[in-house]
Amino acid sequence: MSTVVGSVSASEYLRAILEREAVDHRAGSALSVITDKIGLLCAAWGGKDIVEVVPGGGFEKGMANRSGISTDYIVWIHTTSPRRIPEIYESMFSTFERLGLKPIRRHVTLALNLGTHIVDLLPAKRLSMISDIHEIYSARRAAPITTNLNQHVLDSHEADRQGEIRILKLWRDQNGLDFPSFYLELAVNAALRRRPVGELADNVWAALGFLERLLVPRAMLDPANAANIVSDELTTAQKRSIALAATSARNGRPWSDIVR
Repeated sequence: MSTVVGSVSASEYLRAILEREAVDHRAGSALSVITDKIGLLCAAWGGKDIVEVVPGGGFEKGMANRSGISTDYIVWIHTTSPRRIPEIYESMFSTFERLGLKPIRRHVTLALNLGTHIVDLLPAKRLSMISDIHEIYSARRAAPITTNLNQHVLDSHEADRQGEIRILKLWRDQNGLDFPSFYLELAVNAALRRRPVGELADNVWAALGFLERLLVPRAMLDPANAANIVSDELTTAQKRSIALAATSARNGRPWSDIVR
């Protein structure tokens, strides 16, 4: 492992990238403007079934990067909606398609290209007013998934691996890898379970080693629902592509070639 990039340490190099990639959450920022636009679009589609539309995923977890390929939003659907999540997902897709927004089905989201931004919308229906259990839809598996998105956020903050995950999300994007963010997060947390917090470069290196050796054979389960096998979102061939990219990253290359 290369520990130095020019005159700075590997961890200093990676922390400078994280600082550069910090997301501006202030009112009036690009994120705030696009959030208002997405809220209006979803309200026009779902009406009274919409509880709220909020930045989700990486934003709630502190794992978003400014140059991320898309911006994640959760579209919360009221528990009283008579529609199940597959119907909700397909209705949202059809409506946005009619509006000329050219939606794209992703793993569990719908992607919209709004010109200056690509956004991923995750429709999530709360199944009960007395629990945090939600239903989302896997387009790849053509099946509803029961999970707890709030628990995912709490788990991510407890694991305290935001820096490592943000670096590996940049590595993923810069290498054009198909690697869903939640799956990536679970893999990094598994790789670093017994490693100290704060050793950024060493931890990223260890996570790449995990991806190289264990991503293909190891199943990754949703901590909120063991019946949801998150690793099933990718084929074996897709997992091998990620493992090969990790092998290449660890093959004597400097950090400036691994992620930038």
